[in-house]
Amino acid sequence: MKRAAAKADDATPVGDLLNLGPVSTAWLGEIGVGTTSDLNRLGVVAAYLMVKARHAEASLNLLYALHGAVMGTSWKNISAATKAKLKRDADTL
Repeated sequence: MKRAAAKADDATPVGDLLNLGPVSTAWLGEIGVGTTSDLNRLGVVAAYLMVKARHAEASLNLLYALHGAVMGTSWKNISAATKAKLKRDADTL
């Protein structure tokens, strides 16, 4: 069963988080993100950009999924304003 949000120091594998399936979990593993604490330490925008640099096919849905995973919500429930901010953040890093 997928977990909701986790604490920053949580050792929960990212594959156990909401929104993250086997492909995104593998991509995160390639950049050294294996746990919730790894993801929180790096940040969702930086993690997305690192994955995107390796996998051009990674879409903004991955960014939204990562944000939802740390917030404990489906990426589909993220507001348009939050999605726009995440995209702006990704565009400016």
